[in-house]
Amino acid sequence: MLKKYSALIIFTAIEIAIALVSFNTHIQNNSTLLSVFTALFLIVTPALYYLTNKKQTEFTFWFVFYSVFKITPYIFEMENNLFQVVFQWKIFLNIAFLIFLVWKAFQFIRNFRKAVKQKDNTEQDDYSIISDSLKKSIPFKKLGKMISFEVCSFYYCFIKWKGNKSSENNFSGYRESGVSALYIGLMLASVFEAIALHAYLISRNKIVAIVILVLHVYLLINLIGHLKAIFFRSHLLLSQKIVIRYGLFDTLEIPLDSINTIQKFEGDYEKSNELVKFALLGKLEPHNISIELKEKIQLSLPFGIKKEPKLILLYIDNAADFLKTVTGRIEELQNFDPISPELNKSNPVFVV
Repeated sequence: MLKKYSALIIFTAIEIAIALVSFNTHIQNNSTLLSVFTALFLIVTPALYYLTNKKQTEFTFWFVFYSVFKITPYIFEMENNLFQVVFQWKIFLNIAFLIFLVWKAFQFIRNFRKAVKQKDNTEQDDYSIISDSLKKSIPFKKLGKMISFEVCSFYYCFIKWKGNKSSENNFSGYRESGVSALYIGLMLASVFEAIALHAYLISRNKIVAIVILVLHVYLLINLIGHLKAIFFRSHLLLSQKIVIRYGLFDTLEIPLDSINTIQKFEGDYEKSNELVKFALLGKLEPHNISIELKEKIQLSLPFGIKKEPKLILLYIDNAADFLKTVTGRIEELQNFDPISPELNKSNPVFVV
């Protein structure tokens, strides 16, 4: 973890050092030195951070630069400072940023409407359409994923009420799992906690009470959105791959020829970096299918978590039919593979 953010830690340490040195009385009283240290803090150090870390996303850099821009006038005295003019125009820069956000929102709505009208692909659902539209509208990958999670959460919570058309290739994962009762119980507990905590805090600190209330409402919206997404997003089995959809998790596509073993599995498991369970609440949610892959596959989880699992656990209502259909498709692929029939025989897919 430290190695991953080492550049950001060094950058922060340098900025803190520059800020502390600039508090010297001699520097504060010398307009030239004050302007030099302001330039080091505002321009030089962020520029060096960007040049030495080009592999990082643009969002990371612009977030860092914007943060530095916002705190600079609070650290450095602007009187007799050459950068005073820049911060006098700060309001116009904020307006430009707001216009940029409005334009991106317009682009998203346009791409979303276009995608909905052209929706003729069974692999696409509302979640994937929203995610793809945001990716086209927002050039920053990480920011796009963050916004996508929030937009989908509110979309499924408040807007999505009608299910998509299903076929024999769709498999749900909530009817017999008990997740509905689990999430509803969790939401009720959150509501009762919010009421009790709010009643306790409102007479003592209204600001804290409001902040806690907003956080509880936000949590409730995410839980409702996730639960409804579980209802409306079903797994899809195609001729050459399995499309796994679970709540507000990113869609995962697993090619059938990448599966080593697939079996019914309901036992306990040990947490591992090579294992991912499609369950927001972990072991509290059940599972009945285990898919072991021949090689690791990249997967993006909520809150920016990335994993490369080789073993996947999930719950499917009609597990027997699912396993039967999957193995049938895999056997068809192996029988029609003209390149390496011997390899297919030596690497069978086991089903229990």
